[in-house]
Amino acid sequence: MNLQNLAITTGVVPGVLYVLAAAALAWLVWGRRRHLSRWVPAAAVVAGILCILVWLFSEQIWNLWGSPLPKRVYAYAGIGILALLLIVPKILDLRPVPARIAVVPAALVVVLASGSLINQNFDYYPTLGSVFGDPGVKVESLEQFKSQEGRDLVPKAKRSDSPTTLANWTPPEGMPNQGTVVSAFIPAPISHEASSAAFVYLPPAYLATPRANLPVLVLIHGVPGGTSDWIRNGRIGQFMDDYAASHKGLAPVVVMPDAGGKWASYPPLCMNTRQGQAGTYLSQDVPNWVKATFGAGTHSSSQWAVGGFSYGGTCAMQLAMNYPGVYPTFIDSSGENQPTIRQGHQVLLQQYFGGSAAEFRRQNALDVIKTRKYPFTAGIITVGTDDQFYGPQGTQVYQGMKRAGINVQLQDAPGGHAWPAWKYGVENNMDWLMTRLGVARQAAYPLASSAAVTG
Repeated sequence: MNLQNLAITTGVVPGVLYVLAAAALAWLVWGRRRHLSRWVPAAAVVAGILCILVWLFSEQIWNLWGSPLPKRVYAYAGIGILALLLIVPKILDLRPVPARIAVVPAALVVVLASGSLINQNFDYYPTLGSVFGDPGVKVESLEQFKSQEGRDLVPKAKRSDSPTTLANWTPPEGMPNQGTVVSAFIPAPISHEASSAAFVYLPPAYLATPRANLPVLVLIHGVPGGTSDWIRNGRIGQFMDDYAASHKGLAPVVVMPDAGGKWASYPPLCMNTRQGQAGTYLSQDVPNWVKATFGAGTHSSSQWAVGGFSYGGTCAMQLAMNYPGVYPTFIDSSGENQPTIRQGHQVLLQQYFGGSAAEFRRQNALDVIKTRKYPFTAGIITVGTDDQFYGPQGTQVYQGMKRAGINVQLQDAPGGHAWPAWKYGVENNMDWLMTRLGVARQAAYPLASSAAVTG
């Protein structure tokens, strides 16, 4: 068994860990009268106060997370803090010296279980390998990929070539069973936007000879977060491999660019502002590079879609509304009703637009759609059923788009503001997406039905 792929949010591992942690915590709490009556209550009070302070400073003062975390997350953290606070009292309470050796390991088991509960809430690290940065798929640099077997990435598909569809594609002999993930820096000759390494998933049909003329899905990460999130935490490479396996090796070329300005203090928000030209970068530099480097999405804009979660969902919505000729298809998973930063809207206006609310409105999607028409645009907005902060904002975006006559769906996704909800938009709408991108059938624009649609 490959331990790298061992699931740590579902199955046996978390169950065993929680049983051991419960036993360890009970042992740490139990003791002589002085331990039970004095040290345990004192440790519980201190743990509670520390959790309240963390909540107060992180959410009410500094707004570190950008949105409220579920209160249970702080409770889970409190359990781990309690175990650590009981280490010294427990050691003093124990008379046999050998028993004292077990105190620290017992506390660490509780802390590990506490972290596991927090991780389970967000499903941020789904496997043991992901904790240590393992993406679950092989990743190689663009240079390595080009050098293998003399691969030629000079685009073979011309604009006049017909896009590959399920109807006209026969998998050639020797087509691999799995895709490849390539890392590369996407240049910014037009926008001059700073960015870190991007990732590109190439499906089996792209690796075949002859190569399929494939569409492109641009997926944007959250903030805080980075370009590896969709690969490592979202497991998008494995999902696309599974999808391709039942669709003749066909799946989109998935591009995951840096939309956070290399972890900038003021992320560029996928707009053109004083903090960078991210709108131009994502609507011109990235598509131009993908077409020139991989020869994908070369037929027409109907082969292009953009999606993302949280910050990335807001970006996807922003890009689709500001650049409908580039991204006529979008998936907004748990996004906001407008671009935000943790420092607040007034700071945003000052830092990005020189204090001008009018300049902000010129690029803010819900303002832009009041003055434009979108005859060829279609999108899906997903909101977590337990997401009380972002959920209403997604509903507001949906309602605004419906009033503007835009072809859009609103879907309920499982869970809160976490990966189960974030992955839902792409994973549960692939048939719709492939239809929009012209692969499932020739009509690229009709909005197909899907499950869990409201409104």
